[in-house]
Formats: sequence, structure tokens, C-alpha cells
Amino acid sequence: MRLLIIKLSSLGDVVHALPTLAALRRRFNDAHIAWLVGPAAAGIVAGHPMLDQTFIWRSGSAPIAPRTEGLAHTRGLIRRLRAERFDITLDLQGLFRTAILAFASGAPRRVGFRNFQEGAFLFNNERAIPDRKDVHAVHGYLAFAAHLGAATEPIEFVFPESPGAEQRLDELLVPAAGKPIVALIPGAVWPSKRWPAERFAAVADALAGDGAACVIIGGADSQPLAEEISGRARSRPINAAGRTVLADLPALFRRCAAAVANDSGPMHIAAAVGCPVVALFGPTSPARTGPFGDGHVVIEAPLPCLGCRRRECSHLHCMTEINTPQVIAAAHGLLGARVRDSSLPPPPSLLRQGYEGPTGLRRTSRSE
Repeated sequence: MRLLIIKLSSLGDVVHALPTLAALRRRFNDAHIAWLVGPAAAGIVAGHPMLDQTFIWRSGSAPIAPRTEGLAHTRGLIRRLRAERFDITLDLQGLFRTAILAFASGAPRRVGFRNFQEGAFLFNNERAIPDRKDVHAVHGYLAFAAHLGAATEPIEFVFPESPGAEQRLDELLVPAAGKPIVALIPGAVWPSKRWPAERFAAVADALAGDGAACVIIGGADSQPLAEEISGRARSRPINAAGRTVLADLPALFRRCAAAVANDSGPMHIAAAVGCPVVALFGPTSPARTGPFGDGHVVIEAPLPCLGCRRRECSHLHCMTEINTPQVIAAAHGLLGARVRDSSLPPPPSLLRQGYEGPTGLRRTSRSE
């Protein structure tokens, strides 16, 4: 069997699709499995040990009315896909353009979502996967594996190895030697998802005062934000924004005792490798895209406009009404004794069971 997974973006959604790949590989050990991904998330797909092949869909290309350079890329990509003679495509993106790419691959079986988003149903001929609104993204994507007869348990997040990552991290984290590390993830693609920079700085100072070392995580586009936070924080957290590659992040988060994060791709990588997360949510729903697994804390402001899914907002109350003491208390709860005594190993009870904090905080579990 020759399978093609189509999941281009976003980074967090691609992370959520990794258990689907693991389930398919367990079910079809000898199958040829390929993945079509966008460049922003390619670092956690390319070189994956469960994949035989990776195709990268170049940003800005489009199968309908593309610019000249996009048209050349699309034609070349379609020729390569057709040459592989895939038996089945799994359109985990569920958009018009990805359904067209599935159709253009020539695969006789093209599995997609049951909803009619962007007319994708016109090109996917097996519309057996239920709508995704009421389930976590991980479970929504696992429905594709179940459709092909694969068991969906255990839920496994496997990342490719990043050569040289450990040495790079050793050098980056020298100032944190002997201390529990807390990752701060202040960036987000949507401006409406971002908690204020000065509050991340206050969290860094509070945790540093109790013996933890904070490291700011983000890509090159997050450098101005990271510099603002490190400049405001008296404790001078390690600024790693732009100093790591995407493929290094799983290894980095495995070294962290906790993370404080907006709803973002790096937050989902942290949760996937077992790093307990304090997740700050406003315009998006944690029921759909919250940190997956046990031991995380989700904080939301009690407002009627939660989950509006607006990328831009005139007031940002859903984020600004998340107060700093709440976040500090949640981080302390996840860290437990490690903050007070860095010689202690990570307490399994905290890592697995989470923290029942004050009002406004709630513990997550896999079932959510």
C-alpha cells in the first residue's frame, strides 16, 4: 500500500497529526507512507523515522490561478506525486487546494472530512471523517487512521532526530546549569493570541526569584518580542528566539520542567514531549486545540467572547484579563518542589496529574 498524508500547516496542527502517522505505521508496517507538508512545519516531518518520503508544498503556491513561479512549482509537484502512484490520500487539511492536490495525485481513494469546507468534498471521494468542531484535533486526525482499520491507541508523538541538537542546547543553556528550566513561549501567529510581553517578564522574574531559569522560545520573527521581554525582566532570562531550529525544539522541551505559553506551534511541541504547560487561551478553544495530554493547566478569562477565532481584535480583553498572579501560581504548581530545590528529580505526580489551581485555572487530560 502507498499512502500520502496531506497536512500542510499550521505547525500545531501538524504536531497534532503525528499520532495519526504512528497509528498508520503500526497498522501498515510495510506500506510506503509519504507526507505533503508546508515549509513552516517541514522541520518536524522531514527525516521522520516513520516516513518513507516527504514532499514540501512551497509557500505562496496555489493549484488555482497561481502566479507564474507558483504554477511551475505546482506542475512539478503534481508530476512527482503522480509518479509515486499512491493508492490512498488522507486530506487532513480539508481545504479546496489540498483536495485538488489529492485528486491531482491520481490516487483512486481520497479520504477527507465529511464537512463541506471550501468545496473539498468535490475532490475527496471518501467523506467518512466526522466534523472536527467538538473533538480535540488529535482525535479528529486519528479518525483517518481508524477509517483505514488502524488502532488509535496508544497515542504516540514521535519526532525526527535533529543532528547536533544536544550539543547546541548544552551551549545555549549554560546559564541554566543546575536549575529547573521554564520555557516562555510569548509568540503566536495571531496577534489576538498574545499575552502582554511585560507579563511574561514578570513571570520570568517571579520564577527566577524561586530558583528557576527561564528561556524564551521563538523563531526569528519573535526576536523583537523576546528582546522586549528580556529587556523588561530584571532576571535576564535566556533569549533563545531565533537561536534554535524547529527540529531542535523537542529536545529542548524535554529538558524543561514546565512551559508558559500562548496557543502556538511550540506550545504543542512542548505538550507532545511531556513538558507540563501553562496555556493561555482567548480567541481559540482549548477543547479543540489545547495542550494535549495530562498535567497541563489552561487559563482563560471569564468572558462571553472566548473562542471568537478573530485574528485581530480592538480590545484583546480575553488575553489582558488573564492576570499575572494566576499564571505564576499555575507555574509554581507544575514545578512544585523543583523550583525550591533544583537537586530534586522531576516529581512524576506533578508531571502526570497536573495542578488544581485557583479559580480560572483548570487541569487538562487526554480525554479533553
